[in-house]
Amino acid sequence: MSFNAAASTYQRGRPPYPDAVFELLARRCGLRPAARVLEIGAGNGLATGPLLAAGAHVVAVEPGANLAAILTDTHACDRLEVTVADFETATLTGGFDLAVAATALHWLDPATSTEKIGGLVRPGGWLAAWWTEFGDVDRPTPFRDRLDEVYRDLLPAEPGYRQSRSHVLDTDRWRRQLTAGGWFDDVAVETIAWQQALTEQSARDLWSTFPNIAELAPPDREQFLTRLAALVAEQGGQVEDPRLTVVYTAARTAR
Repeated sequence: MSFNAAASTYQRGRPPYPDAVFELLARRCGLRPAARVLEIGAGNGLATGPLLAAGAHVVAVEPGANLAAILTDTHACDRLEVTVADFETATLTGGFDLAVAATALHWLDPATSTEKIGGLVRPGGWLAAWWTEFGDVDRPTPFRDRLDEVYRDLLPAEPGYRQSRSHVLDTDRWRRQLTAGGWFDDVAVETIAWQQALTEQSARDLWSTFPNIAELAPPDREQFLTRLAALVAEQGGQVEDPRLTVVYTAARTAR
């Protein structure tokens, strides 16, 4: 709920998902006009907009009232229903063609969430979960090397950029979770590499949404963000920062 407490910062700071994500959903998972889509942890609507643009009917579940208000204000239409609740306790009517979780599945209880999703998606339907990894160790940059110095000073327990490895790349973990209980199979993983152009302000806004930065003591948080912005300024006021969006898709079984 820390995202909900800073909903306006999250709205400014988080970038949209690549178009390739929704092209994949259309190609593999049946995203199309009139498809019935369950969106889990919809946040401020970064995925909701493209789902609606594809013509889908979307039931968006979001526990944060502030984020849900931004989503509703931005995307209100007769094909969108917003439910303000935790997914685990939300009362939902099944028969969805597709369930999606954009940067959200890791917040759910792994022991129970797949079963609930499976019960809501019709046999032959799909589940898609994806995350954007804010960095790519295979594409180091001078900006990231300099940023490691800031992390060492203020978050010394964290690994350096070139040594880090995100949970989103742990394909064995997510395959196990998606196939638990036999509700889904035919898991596929696609990685989309792209870059985000950062300015001094957009870098501050983005890093402000990361829990490890948000949870710093206020003086340390401001020092981190000020030094971050200065690194962007040193690079001419804009840097191209690597991104990976990792998409997991799985087919609903006939059980």
